Amino acid sequence: MSEIKLYNDDCINLLKNIKDKTIDLICTDIPYELENHGGTNSALATRCAKMRDSVEFMANGIDYEKVFSEFIRICKIPNMAIFCSNLQIGKILTFFNSRNLKTELLVWEKLNPAPLCNGKYISDLEYIVYVHDKGSCFNNDAPFEFKKKCKMYPIVVSNDKVHPTQKPLKLIEELVTVHSFENQLVLDPFMGSGSCGIVCASKNRNFIGVELDENYYNIAKKRIEESRSEEHTSELQSLNSIS
Repeated sequence: MSEIKLYNDDCINLLKNIKDKTIDLICTDIPYELENHGGTNSALATRCAKMRDSVEFMANGIDYEKVFSEFIRICKIPNMAIFCSNLQIGKILTFFNSRNLKTELLVWEKLNPAPLCNGKYISDLEYIVYVHDKGSCFNNDAPFEFKKKCKMYPIVVSNDKVHPTQKPLKLIEELVTVHSFENQLVLDPFMGSGSCGIVCASKNRNFIGVELDENYYNIAKKRIEESRSEEHTSELQSLNSIS
């Protein structure tokens, strides 16, 4: 089974303790910077405000220089899939392009977006900046669909949703499959609900996950442990059926 290490800590503290050039892939959903459109007293505006409030604790962005410099240092070859808001795209591209690294913009098209427009376009897109350098991992044997820049998946529905910005497992699976190989080491320094860890465990990738919020750390830890237990049970059942 893959090796999984989880930490309830500020990612900056952990990043400083990771040795140079040890990480094969960073796949993470950084704290967002969100637009504030003001509001009215309408029911729709109230719902929009409530949605913004639910992610306020992680909506102040990051120290790009501090965090991204560590990302570059610890990657064997820069190889990063970074989820972000539209307000962050320019900052991320500017930082990495100024370091002569290549960037590509991928898009997650939500098939079931919340119908909350309030005088603006519906939020049916999220963005992923893929940062890489010559020699970084690209799995040419991955399924054709995984290599498309537009990823089309529904939002995680309420029954399965345990985190405000939780991503579909299949979406994370695409990124991990294309940009890493089995037994390589994947890092998610803003682990959230632990979806990247679940994917890494199922795809035989080693994983380091870091989450500052104790509540979400415990949720992620439980989800990853349960997924590994289910996978192990499935393997045993397969072996028993063969024997």
